[in-house]
Amino acid sequence: MTLTAARGGDLPAAPARRARPGVVERVTLIIDAFEDAPEHLLLEDITKITGLPRSTASRILRQLVELRWVEHGSRGFRLGPRMRHSGARSADYENLRVAAAVPLTELQIATGAVTHLSVLDGGIVHYLDKLGGAAANTVPSRVGGRLLACDTVSGRAMLSCLLPEQVDELMASCPSLSATASVDLHRELTVIQQRRGIAVSPGAHRTSGVSSIAAPVVGPDGPVAAISVARRGELVMEQVAPMVAFAARRTARALFPPDRESRARNRSNRLASAREARAQRISLAAGGA
Repeated sequence: MTLTAARGGDLPAAPARRARPGVVERVTLIIDAFEDAPEHLLLEDITKITGLPRSTASRILRQLVELRWVEHGSRGFRLGPRMRHSGARSADYENLRVAAAVPLTELQIATGAVTHLSVLDGGIVHYLDKLGGAAANTVPSRVGGRLLACDTVSGRAMLSCLLPEQVDELMASCPSLSATASVDLHRELTVIQQRRGIAVSPGAHRTSGVSSIAAPVVGPDGPVAAISVARRGELVMEQVAPMVAFAARRTARALFPPDRESRARNRSNRLASAREARAQRISLAAGGA
C-alpha cells in the first residue's frame, strides 16, 4: 500500500520557499515533513513534501541518521531518539513517571532499598526518579544523573532488550569500551536476556559496596525505561529480583494497552534468537583462534 493510499489522499504540497534554500532551511524542511505525516516516510515521500531534489534529501537524511536525529529502517525514515527526546521529552517522561510512581514507591517500601527510574538516551542512562527516604544518601546517584549504559545495571537491563547490532551502534561512541570489553558485554547481555532482563551487580564486586538489581520496562518496540533497586551491602537476588521485575511489568502495563503485549513477547523471542546466533558466532570464532 502506498503512503497516498494509506492516508486517503495526496501528500501535502511542498511549502513555498526560496529558489535556493540554505542548509539550515533544507534540514528544517525535512524535519517538518514528519510533523503531519505518518510515523514512517519513504525518501520519495520526503522529496514530494519538501520539494527538495532526491540527491539533496538523501544526503541530508544520511547525515541526520548518523547523528541520530532520524532513524532509517525497512519501513522508511522516522524521527530518531534525539529528536523524540528533544521535542517530547517532558510529556513522555511525565507519562512514564506517572505510570511508575506507585510500583516504584511500593518497591521501595517492600525492599527498604533505594529505587530508581531511568531511561536510555543513546548509550547513556538518564535517571528520572530516585526514592529512598533517609537511605537515599547512602547510594551515590541523583535525579538527572547520566552514566554510561554499560556501567549500570539499569543500562545493561535495557541493552539486553536490543539487538546486538543496536547495542554496537549505541556503544560505538564509548571510547573506553575496547573490542574485548565489547565481547564481554555481549556475553553478559546474553545472560541477562536469559534472565528476562534482570541485571545484577553484587556489592562485594564493587568498590562502592553498593548492590543493585534492575529490570527493563519493555514496550512493543523495545525498552522504554528501567526500574532498579540499590543498597549498601548485599541484596538477595532470589527475593528482590522478582519484586523488581513485577514493578517493571506493572509500569509497562500502565503505559501500553494489553492488546500490544503479544507484540512485546514476539519481539523478546526474536531477541533471544538473535543473541543465541551471536553467541554461536563468538564461540566458533574463539574456537578457530
